[in-house]
Amino acid sequence: MNADWKTFLTDAGAQLNDQDEITTFGQPDIERFMIKNGPVITSLSHQAIIKVSGKDTFDFLQGQLSNDLSEVTNHQAQLTSYCEPQGKVLAIIMIFKQADDFYLNFDGSLTETILKRLSMFKMRSNVTLENLSDEWIQIGYAGEFADLDVQRLLSTKIKNIYEVQPLQSEDLSDILAVKIPGPYHCYQFFGTIEQSKLLWKQLKNNGEYTNNQDWKLIQIVSGQPQVNQATSNEFIAQFLNLDKLNAINFKKGCFPGQETIAKMHYRGKVTKRMLRIRFEKVVALQPGEPFKLTDEAGRNYKFTTILSAEDIMKGSICLAVTTLKPLEAAQGQLKTESGVEAHLEPLPYPITDQE
Repeated sequence: MNADWKTFLTDAGAQLNDQDEITTFGQPDIERFMIKNGPVITSLSHQAIIKVSGKDTFDFLQGQLSNDLSEVTNHQAQLTSYCEPQGKVLAIIMIFKQADDFYLNFDGSLTETILKRLSMFKMRSNVTLENLSDEWIQIGYAGEFADLDVQRLLSTKIKNIYEVQPLQSEDLSDILAVKIPGPYHCYQFFGTIEQSKLLWKQLKNNGEYTNNQDWKLIQIVSGQPQVNQATSNEFIAQFLNLDKLNAINFKKGCFPGQETIAKMHYRGKVTKRMLRIRFEKVVALQPGEPFKLTDEAGRNYKFTTILSAEDIMKGSICLAVTTLKPLEAAQGQLKTESGVEAHLEPLPYPITDQE
């Protein structure tokens, strides 16, 4: 993270961990409560941002990523993934474009791994990879009426998910805004440090701070998976519901893992899916951590954690991958091995053809 930005955050009361994630601004209960009631503001600058430029950029990325890059414009971003040859996801990426350059935004723990792999495959192509993670500041803003704040405070109107717009406010003209999925209006901003400081102060006039852990509640409720160092190269794309999130284009042609992913799609044999689970008490789970749920007949069901966070009022909520077929025969209340009640909740999109 940019040292100047880190100082700016700590001066505002932020406490950061070793991964430069904000753990709290000193009022954890209020920070969690405000996620639902909003608007909230947080730094997302622990995430990676890679600039890809050069005359061969489109062809190079089109052959590496799972979605169709031709649908990305200066005003339309896209969710995509970078997979290894067996179809397992290395990174989940939001990609956007400015002029002829593309920008890849993904979990910061994977920065060096993804840069190294992309560099290895670009070979003699006219492609340049530049790590802007310390130069571009990233800010998240969300709330039920956050769209009105963006219009009123920033003179910018963004209607659609993954729409990209430069801010129209004259003193914030270097800031890009992307509308991202959420249970209500959510935005991610990218820009220079000085204008990001100004943006932060303007948004703070109508919002409250939140931390990065509670920000994950927005992703969890929306069923948006995240892949980090612990879960990279562990799950085939459909296991993370990426086909249901329009992050895979099955007609675009070859990309790493395309054969496995397409075979699973056309044969209709997606055996595992990511589900949302709510626990009645706090259950501390880390990405990649396995856990079991038991039904009233004593049968066990295995899950692997993707994202987890304490819920707003009580307990925890998580996204986790499991095998679907055994769950069809589950009887009665599911519980953890320690006896905490667990409930499978519907996602905001269908994960099977029957839904």
